[in-house]
Amino acid sequence: MGVNGQVKFYDEETAWGLILGDDGGLYGVIGARLPGPPLRVGEEVRFEPQPAPGGPRAAGVRRLRMPEPPRRGKG
Repeated sequence: MGVNGQVKFYDEETAWGLILGDDGGLYGVIGARLPGPPLRVGEEVRFEPQPAPGGPRAAGVRRLRMPEPPRRGKG
């Protein structure tokens, strides 16, 4: 059974991040290989929670919706 969540932190260089699940849990994500750009803070995802040493992990991460890009005001 999958859990929806939101990316709270992601470091592209190390491919490590944190996802806050809709269940209130905090899940580590390591080396997420997704099509397209790297994960971004604010992105909505779905994943399979898995127990792991050091705390629960998000496995099988899939994008649900990317965050809106910041709007730039006119000059």
